[in-house]
Amino acid sequence: MNAKLGLLRSLMVLTGYRQRLLEGVIHDVRQQYTGSVFGVFWAFLFPLLQLGIYAGLYTVIFKVRPSGLTEWTYTLLVFSGLVPLLAFTQALVAATASLTANKSLLLNTVFPAELIPVRAALSAHVPTLFGLAITLVFGFALGRTSWQALLLVPVYWSLLLLFAVGLGWILALLSLVARDIHHSIGLILMLVTVLSPFAFTPEMVPETMKIIIYLNPMSYFVLTFQQLICFGTFPDIFPAIGAVALSLSSFLLGFFVFQKAKYVFFDYA
Repeated sequence: MNAKLGLLRSLMVLTGYRQRLLEGVIHDVRQQYTGSVFGVFWAFLFPLLQLGIYAGLYTVIFKVRPSGLTEWTYTLLVFSGLVPLLAFTQALVAATASLTANKSLLLNTVFPAELIPVRAALSAHVPTLFGLAITLVFGFALGRTSWQALLLVPVYWSLLLLFAVGLGWILALLSLVARDIHHSIGLILMLVTVLSPFAFTPEMVPETMKIIIYLNPMSYFVLTFQQLICFGTFPDIFPAIGAVALSLSSFLLGFFVFQKAKYVFFDYA
């Protein structure tokens, strides 16, 4: 009971820094594009090009065609599954490297160390918001996305971010001790992306291989967003509950571990 109260108290403390957190995110986003010709416009241009490359790869080169979907609706299927994957990947990578890149802030009593991975994840998350907006506009243009289903998109997008931040807290601490985390995280995330059903449907997978899909935590988010955006329906109960459970458990566990172990790991910084 005391542990739960302490966790709630700590979470309330974090919300008290929301203004400073927002200012930090805006600063990081501006710094990221400083000196480039297109400036902040890259935040929109990069996800547009990224989604276009994947769409061309699977529709033109691989010529994947799930039954019941046209070329355009299949492109929307890829977009709606790929956007959450890209958002998770970029947020997790940024959060994992945040403590190593900001060692001077670790023992700063003015800016809580817990906020460093959160700030990094939110900053990296911004371009994928434009990717989500592009996907939603595309879905409405095709008449596939419904206003009713749209109500759940921000909810599951927030849950996706909680999932990434929770894992990011733990990996950020571990990376202070084992620098191999930085080198291996990209390979692991690439495997997670490849094994996620963003470019195919579960029905296209043999029964004996479907277990691989559901062992991949990102599959629950991919399937949920595809049903919300591409099919315009509320998600099936299994992936919907799975995404909620993963998000909340990851966030709470990550915050608890960070609070309990941060000073031990800070000695290695």
